Amino acid sequence: GEQTVGQDQDFRARKSTRKTSSIFDFGAMTMNPNLFHRLYQRLSDLVPDLANVTLGSTFFAPPRIAGDMSIYCSVSSVQDGVIELEMAHDQVVKGEEQPAPWMVFRVDVVKQQAELLAVQDEWRYEVVYSEDNRANPRRIPMNLFAVNWLTIMLNLHSVFQPVVAPALTLA
Repeated sequence: GEQTVGQDQDFRARKSTRKTSSIFDFGAMTMNPNLFHRLYQRLSDLVPDLANVTLGSTFFAPPRIAGDMSIYCSVSSVQDGVIELEMAHDQVVKGEEQPAPWMVFRVDVVKQQAELLAVQDEWRYEVVYSEDNRANPRRIPMNLFAVNWLTIMLNLHSVFQPVVAPALTLA
């Protein structure tokens, strides 16, 4: 399934209606603390100096072999030790590689726990919490999916590398 630009804009529109990570109750993570700690560990293994990232930091995991996907990670929020990470991967659309939204995580660096907030695949966009903060019944399987994907990345020796924006000078 190819993703069109309209689908990408639709993802961003739905994502923009999500509540910010500061509203969510991290106490809900105590339901399965090992899962959320494992997710944090995988992210900290993949993202350099995760506990000290800043808003707007961007990372890139290049493809390991020809035809493999590239994965991008950016920091969209940092507030009181809680980070929101957004990941995208490239996919071929009409013969061109384009970034496609993929997963959004909330990361608590103090508690060393992380949780998947949203995921998009070829068939659907799914959030973990509704507008009124009710947990999706698939919350645990969705987070297991994320842990498994991040573990695969580690097993394939993928690690995010910081992307340094070129310095602009005004002439």
